[in-house]
Amino acid sequence: MQRIDLPPPTKLGERASSGANARAAFDAEPPIVDSGAKAPDATRSIAPTPIDHLEDPHTAVERRRPLFHPARGWFRRTERAVSHYLARNLYPWIPGLSRPYSRQLRRDLVLSEATIDLAGLPHAFDGLRVLLVTDIHAGPFLKPSVLYEAVERLGRLEPDLILLGGDQASARSIEIEQNVETFRSFTAPLGVFAVLGNHDYYTHEADRVISLLEDCGIGVLHNSSTRIERGGETLSLAGVDDMLLGHPDLDRALENTEPPVVLLSHHPDLLFEAARHGVALMLSGHTHAGQIRIPGLPVLVRQSRYRLDEGRFRYDDTELVVSRGLGAVGVPYRMACPPEAVLLTLKTV
Repeated sequence: MQRIDLPPPTKLGERASSGANARAAFDAEPPIVDSGAKAPDATRSIAPTPIDHLEDPHTAVERRRPLFHPARGWFRRTERAVSHYLARNLYPWIPGLSRPYSRQLRRDLVLSEATIDLAGLPHAFDGLRVLLVTDIHAGPFLKPSVLYEAVERLGRLEPDLILLGGDQASARSIEIEQNVETFRSFTAPLGVFAVLGNHDYYTHEADRVISLLEDCGIGVLHNSSTRIERGGETLSLAGVDDMLLGHPDLDRALENTEPPVVLLSHHPDLLFEAARHGVALMLSGHTHAGQIRIPGLPVLVRQSRYRLDEGRFRYDDTELVVSRGLGAVGVPYRMACPPEAVLLTLKTV
């Protein structure tokens, strides 16, 4: 992992004219804003932003861990019940709980990059830059002003397309309302699209979450697809509902699509079914890559039944990218597993 020294701060609203300049702008100190919470101290310095290059894809193996069914296993059901209760009924009323992870996000956010070759990608989309942001978990662990800073900083990369991979909220729809300016600040020339994750269903108001996101200009792909247009050509983008608490329907999501298809799915374990449906690229989150890890050891608490924890994977002709995500759940801390956004450059082959 390489660390990039910070250039002098840039002003909010300054835009770069190239990918390289956008990278430099990302490394600049973010602006101080007031988005519903007390703004951080403007005199505080921010650590250099790590730029990580994802490794080449690992081969995914369709061999399930038999004792840890992601939806029906007793451990996962207990874990979800405890997390849900704490996020809705305890954490929002603990004073100062947002400080530790807000500080960590501001200090440790990593930008991971990769170039992905897609067979049949229309030439108009050669070099397409896609920003993947998953598991934001707006809520009690994040100050609205700090989340706004992170999103504004990512916006300076000037991606062509932004995809939100689910778990925008933690457990209450009001968490989206409290960060509405942040979600509105997600903008890209080819649009911003999202899918729902299990925590969006924890709100018991999934329809309300969808409505709030759409009011912010974000298209929600709920077992549906759209066609991105560029230079007279189109690219199929599909999104599927959450595997755990939603009603995923991949057949419906892929209706009216043409290869190559980019699929957004909160849960990475959909990979093998997506591959059998001919999906070229699938983008996911959910796992947090374990969130709390011991350096040098495998993930302690896995959310993927197939060990699809983070990074790039390949199964047959389908590539999967799994992001560690931006936020945190359970405890307001990440250990040996920093928060991450992923910038992908798609290339025609």
